[in-house]
Amino acid sequence: MMAGEDAEAMIGEYLGQHEEFPLAVMHAYVDSMKFTGLKFDAAIREFLKGFRLPGEAQKIDRIMEKFAER
Repeated sequence: MMAGEDAEAMIGEYLGQHEEFPLAVMHAYVDSMKFTGLKFDAAIREFLKGFRLPGEAQKIDRIMEKFAER
């Protein structure tokens, strides 16, 4: 894994945490994104380009649930 991939994986792990502050960071991150006018595939690509989804299903669920709210 390259340094950029390591960073993207670490960001995904952090955003998927259930603790109060990382959860607030993830919500702020997702809420700051603009998906207006994008088709679903373009929106999900835009959403996922800054981090890599974590391996744990519960973390993925938290992140994707917030994306779905948008």
